[in-house]
Amino acid sequence: MNTRPQSTDKEAIVRLRRIEGQIRGIQRMVEEDRACEQMLTQLMAVRASIEQVGLLLMETHIESCLLKDLKADPHRLEELRETLKMWARFGLLPGAASPWAGETGEP
Repeated sequence: MNTRPQSTDKEAIVRLRRIEGQIRGIQRMVEEDRACEQMLTQLMAVRASIEQVGLLLMETHIESCLLKDLKADPHRLEELRETLKMWARFGLLPGAASPWAGETGEP
């Protein structure tokens, strides 16, 4: 059962449609043989947009699903939000090697 607020769903859909438009734009750029640098810039923008949708859904999941029946301190929730934003901003990119890889013998 979906426990997300409808406003979150609407915001996610708007963002995903914008991403869809960006992807179509990149497809046109490839077809038009545009400069690689321009396409890579657009791809980085799409990746950042997807990460923002993920962050929105993760925040909502934590608040609406995981913590829904718990009494949570609003200050602590704000700290959690800020931590998630920092992780999204400074976390490892997909496929990037962890700086800690090999320290424990595991990747």
